[in-house]
Amino acid sequence: MKKMREERRSKTWVAWASIGVLAAAGVVVWQVWPSEVTAVSVPSRVCEDSLSGVPVRALLPETGKPFSEGYSFGFNPSNTRELKRPGICNLSGGGKSVKIETEILRKSEYTMEDVARDASKSGSTSIVLGSTRGFHRGATASLFVNCTYHTGDETQLLSVDVTYEKTTERSDIKEMASLASDTIRLMAGKIWLCEEAADLPNGQPQVG
Repeated sequence: MKKMREERRSKTWVAWASIGVLAAAGVVVWQVWPSEVTAVSVPSRVCEDSLSGVPVRALLPETGKPFSEGYSFGFNPSNTRELKRPGICNLSGGGKSVKIETEILRKSEYTMEDVARDASKSGSTSIVLGSTRGFHRGATASLFVNCTYHTGDETQLLSVDVTYEKTTERSDIKEMASLASDTIRLMAGKIWLCEEAADLPNGQPQVG
């Protein structure tokens, strides 16, 4: 009987010791975990310091993988080697990303009438900035403005696509539209010198 009591005491002590070890480990994990959370620090200017980082900061998570940026061509108007070349800017942080892409489209392929048609489709949200028209659908906000490329006779459209993630959140769409507006003002006014650049107002676009 005495031996059985001693065995029970021994097992009880082992159980409590195990609980104590686990509890101590839990405290260690709790203490270490916060130090591993990295703040996503989005700079005030992005894409070769040419665009405001405010909309990007609103779209990316506050914590997670550090912020990173990669770009090619046509985002810094002071760099003459990059003028007249459509650009791409990739921004990421916290496990999410924002891609900004510019392009010149021939009007024989896509017109402002096509923009209006696509903006009115089910699932699209219209975006308007002065003479610029566009829409959000799926994961992308797009804006278009007339821009004649002066090496040829054919009139063309300058387009900007901001791709984030598939969303119907109005706050996200507004931030994407704001970033697209900043980009098309830069592209139309300082890089591609579009004839309608002077008609693009400052401020936020009309969404919806």
